[in-house]
Amino acid sequence: MSLSPTLFVLAILGNLAVVRLQGLLLPDSLYFSFSAFLFENRDLDRPLALAAKLAMPFLLSFAAILVIDRLRKARETATGSAGPFDRLMTEQATASLVGGAFATAFLLAWPYILLWDLLIDPEFHRYRLLYTLAYMAYFTGFAYFALAGANTARALLAQDGPRPPLTLATLIDQPFLRPIANAATGSLTTAVAAFIAMRAGAP
Repeated sequence: MSLSPTLFVLAILGNLAVVRLQGLLLPDSLYFSFSAFLFENRDLDRPLALAAKLAMPFLLSFAAILVIDRLRKARETATGSAGPFDRLMTEQATASLVGGAFATAFLLAWPYILLWDLLIDPEFHRYRLLYTLAYMAYFTGFAYFALAGANTARALLAQDGPRPPLTLATLIDQPFLRPIANAATGSLTTAVAAFIAMRAGAP
């Protein structure tokens, strides 16, 4: 697999846009941010707010795969060849969307990681390593939900295609089990991240 620079940048911009839009449209109690553990005392419904945040990379990647597939088919119908869309769909799309999601999560949090000593109250300085680990786990979970969205779209597109027989050995190759496994992994990593942040930020 390789990255498509164009799709990678579009994934970053798209994720940033939907996360910012989410912050504007959702009530405060449903907007998740790790800074809430350090700076804010608002009444945050953390499980629901975290689920709403993680839905964004899932939905964006899901929609992106469907759009790319539609463009590939339209190009193939019009010219007889899918051209660059074929390589994008088969080799680059998923990696670009997942990489873009990870980069987005990092861009949203990088000031708190790189400028910790300047931005964070001195009483929390001892938690820097814990928060760095929590952020890394969160970035990974954010990326896994992008992967789950891409694989869900691919599973829908492959409904009419051949499927491997359902056995223990081929379990992970079943189209709809891949996104379930991706989402489960993403849920676990983000739950660990939230737990670390909550414990470290507790008075």
